Amino acid sequence: MIHESKLFELVQTHPLFSLRFVAESGELITVDECSCTSFYSSGKTMKIKLPNGLFRTVNRKTVTAFNGKEVFL
Repeated sequence: MIHESKLFELVQTHPLFSLRFVAESGELITVDECSCTSFYSSGKTMKIKLPNGLFRTVNRKTVTAFNGKEVFL
């Protein structure tokens, strides 16, 4: 298990990673082989680059898994 406060360090050391998070609609989204391009607001949100080349902003508190390991608050 990974504490959500460690995500900032983990995405910096892993150029490609898988991520599972909850979207605003409540849908659970899993992305394989994404990369983090930046963190905002003292690390509360991060912008990820999806495999198809699009970008998405993810709130750190909504992440439920990083590289297959559960993330807790």
